[in-house]
Amino acid sequence: MRDYLLLYVNSTRYEIRGARAYQSLTDLLRYDLALTGTKVVCAEGDCGSCTVLIGRPENGAIRYQGIDGCIQYLWQLDGRHVVTVEGLKENGRLHPAQEAMVESFGSQCGYCTPGFVMALAAMLEEGTPLTRQGIKDGLTGNLCRCTGYEQIIDAALSLKGKSVTRSAERYHNPQMLAELEACAQDSVEIAYRESWGREFRNIRISIPATVADAVAFKAKHEKTVVVSGGTDLSVQMNKGKVEPDTLLSLVHLRELEGVSENDDWLTIGAKATWTDVEHAGSESLLEFRKIIQVFASPQIKNAGTLAGNIGNGSPIADSMPFLYVMEAEVELTGPSGSRWVNLNRFYHGYKQLELRPDELITTLRFQLPETNETLKLYKVSKRKDLDISNFTAGIRMTLDGERITQPRLAYGGVGPVVLRLPKTERFLSGKLLTRDTIQKAGKLARREITPISDVRASEDYRLQLAENILLKFYHEVRQEQGWPQPNTLSA
Repeated sequence: MRDYLLLYVNSTRYEIRGARAYQSLTDLLRYDLALTGTKVVCAEGDCGSCTVLIGRPENGAIRYQGIDGCIQYLWQLDGRHVVTVEGLKENGRLHPAQEAMVESFGSQCGYCTPGFVMALAAMLEEGTPLTRQGIKDGLTGNLCRCTGYEQIIDAALSLKGKSVTRSAERYHNPQMLAELEACAQDSVEIAYRESWGREFRNIRISIPATVADAVAFKAKHEKTVVVSGGTDLSVQMNKGKVEPDTLLSLVHLRELEGVSENDDWLTIGAKATWTDVEHAGSESLLEFRKIIQVFASPQIKNAGTLAGNIGNGSPIADSMPFLYVMEAEVELTGPSGSRWVNLNRFYHGYKQLELRPDELITTLRFQLPETNETLKLYKVSKRKDLDISNFTAGIRMTLDGERITQPRLAYGGVGPVVLRLPKTERFLSGKLLTRDTIQKAGKLARREITPISDVRASEDYRLQLAENILLKFYHEVRQEQGWPQPNTLSA
């Protein structure tokens, strides 16, 4: 068992020991390695100034993706190769993304520029189509306050058709690849005592090589904090809200990765990222992809996981209404084996989960919707992209002509947990999809939820949304089905 982290930065090998393992990637880059091109502004993964490329072994090569460095801690990066903006140059020549920014006047004060350059480099690594919309999607995680985005988009458009040496070729090194691949076979445990004056605390970081090792560690250390992408926890740590003593990183658990479809069931590993889910092949997931597309930037989706959304237990988590109406099941694995729990029974209250202290979330599965089913997902927030939800909803039903069967409704942001609406579902079952039916259902839905007023929305606003979202669903379905729209509004 290793007692240190191993990672490469711009092809240089580093062993990280003791307390240094507890620092963020950007702290390592800026303060220890003097690679100050990687900037930190928000420390929340929102602005993209800290974007770097993270390379991991995959199918005999190293695959690179753009990640927000400020919310990646070193214990998440064992066995990884980090490429910073300084590492893009080759033989003293600027990377094409850097040249394009210069030639298109895409930089003014320059503070955000390295992040944009790295986001463009990530798009080239992944083969993102360099259309105007593709570029805008690829740059949603980057902010600039003084240049204006047109010049930056022009820089990206100018890269179309250009020959670019990708990082997998630029940094091709069989020895580095072999060593990074070998890292995944080793469990890592780092323990040290942090003291100041008469106060002290014991820190323990575990990076298991197998699920069995992970479960054994969690069973032994009851207050273990489990981390994969860290897109929520790392923000809290950066802001000083939490400082876990015992951490379990899932970085090496390949058995928890991947998304697979079999016999109309979709199975998602606990380490599968939002990017993995977004790229899942089934056409029946188009509605869910719409939610995934707007809820986070590429840098966040490359790190965060769907299982993390579940484990976080937030009543406004963007995936929850979808998973509720799909009757998704969560696999919980502990020392005595695994068990499956329907997500509708997974939450007992705010942040209270059907998860024992010695268990891990290992897999998620659900049956894909039938072709005759209607599924709609809604998110209401102050802005369209990259924002916390005020209200979410999932509506799923089968329509036999205009007759409703098997209705399933789930609302988020209207209670301490995401809520199914069983009374409204029973009312809708067997009825015709008419405006009168939907209006009555909306009145009933209001009585099934318990919203509060907070900084994002008032109680009255959320109660009204409970009705309005059903009307929106009604009009969308009628339009899609080609049914005539009513000529007058009912009182």
